[in-house]
Amino acid sequence: MQPSQLLAVNGLILRAIDGWDLPPRVKRLAGPSHCYDEVDLTTMDIRYLGTSAKPTGVVALETVGVEEAPEQPAWRIHGIYVNPEAQGQGFGAQLLRDAQRRARAEGVAYLTVRAQKDAVGFFSAQGFTPLVTTNPELAYPHQFLLRL
Repeated sequence: MQPSQLLAVNGLILRAIDGWDLPPRVKRLAGPSHCYDEVDLTTMDIRYLGTSAKPTGVVALETVGVEEAPEQPAWRIHGIYVNPEAQGQGFGAQLLRDAQRRARAEGVAYLTVRAQKDAVGFFSAQGFTPLVTTNPELAYPHQFLLRL
């Protein structure tokens, strides 16, 4: 992905977040923290479906350490976002399948995800299992793991 595509990708992310079951103020405050910048392009693998001017869906992957995954190498799905008008049409599953293919090709043992409450059913349906953490008080509440 190129820096010139960030504006369209971040617009899609903000539209997707607007559909989450959260209070409007929380969505407004959380939105920018989910958007990507040029630094993220150097540390994450960010890909999209659709055109660069009008993406349909976005997936971002990053490596994680042993504190999050029992075997290495492991990648975290930093985010999967689908345009609200296209949700329920299989684009999220398509992005996830692509992420799994890329991970397997790189010899990755696990994919992890820190899911929003709204996405728990999606990741469970895709074969992810809850990740047991060593310190639940500090853990993200909806973490999942998929062995590849």
